[in-house]
Amino acid sequence: MKSSKLKSAKCLFGFVGALSLFSTALEGQVKTPTHAHVSYGPEERQWLNIYLPSGDKSTPVFIYAHHNGSTADDVQSNWADSTVASGIAIVSWESIAKVQGMSDFQTCTADAKAMFAWVKENAATYNFDTDKIFIGGQSRGSLVSWELAHCLDPSIVGIYMGQALPGQSFNERLLEPITKKAPSIFLAYRKEPGVVDDIHDPAHGLRVLERYKELGIGDRAELVHSLSETKNSQVMQFVPKFVLSEVKDKR
Repeated sequence: MKSSKLKSAKCLFGFVGALSLFSTALEGQVKTPTHAHVSYGPEERQWLNIYLPSGDKSTPVFIYAHHNGSTADDVQSNWADSTVASGIAIVSWESIAKVQGMSDFQTCTADAKAMFAWVKENAATYNFDTDKIFIGGQSRGSLVSWELAHCLDPSIVGIYMGQALPGQSFNERLLEPITKKAPSIFLAYRKEPGVVDDIHDPAHGLRVLERYKELGIGDRAELVHSLSETKNSQVMQFVPKFVLSEVKDKR
């Protein structure tokens, strides 16, 4: 695993279009939700799964958006078990499951806002701590969550993305929402920067880290890559460590 931590364009459709060419089949064991297929809006596509830690204390919540070719049911036990065991709730949300163009993308980003509002409105029911919300996703999930993650809502204290910002080239417009008030961000990739024949290039994430450094907040940005060269290539494996470190810093 290679780690990069920085301390002290083509249009977005190019990214979205690349998603329609890439999908990943369900693999591994999926985790059974505490509450399944809960509606967060009136449309059939607007549902989510909730995975809760034991106990009745309020908990941080990790809001997760899946990759293309998957659904919100695909929350893998190999990262979710340790996340929930660490006292972190997971909300896995659905919209248009396979983004194939700009219209799908816009629908998903609108649904992300509706889902986020639902999470805050129903926080007491599920013991969510609305001062400790984390936005995350894989591949497609990183794109459809990007606007929400950078909306500067004070309840969002961290961003965790795996295989983030897929595409054949980097769109500099994705850096525009990043300001000095941006939450901490952690990016994880399976391959090395400059990878050939894979739309998930860590070089895209490195541009995000550079932006954080330019703004003087480089200590809030971290990236790991080349996980496929290790014994564990699961890009979501660092979720509990990241969330708990940010929660500790907020005390």
